[in-house]
Amino acid sequence: MMKKLAVVAAGAALLAVVAPASSASAATELANCGRFSTQEPVLRYGATGPAVKALQCELSSAIYGMDLEFDGIFGQKTYNAVIKFQGRECANIDVDGVVGPITWAQLDRWNNNSHFAC
Repeated sequence: MMKKLAVVAAGAALLAVVAPASSASAATELANCGRFSTQEPVLRYGATGPAVKALQCELSSAIYGMDLEFDGIFGQKTYNAVIKFQGRECANIDVDGVVGPITWAQLDRWNNNSHFAC
């Protein structure tokens, strides 16, 4: 019984140490939103990596109420957010689900403002 309590206590201590680091990490990602590079790559469904994380961050900052995970995977939720952002109610650009120079420019424009695109 003593061993179980020691393991549970150690696990709780570990969780207490890990939790602040993960929220600090999320805050850091938000602070770096829109600062991926000056030459953002063209992204489409299925893409992965840090550029997709930057895209997800920018979409979350541009679209009111958008709840995207910054997981670096351009899946269905990210695709839906791109389509919404490109549409008439937001950026009013060609809706193709591909994030190229025009979509990046519009995202950068809205992320440099203090209000949402839509």
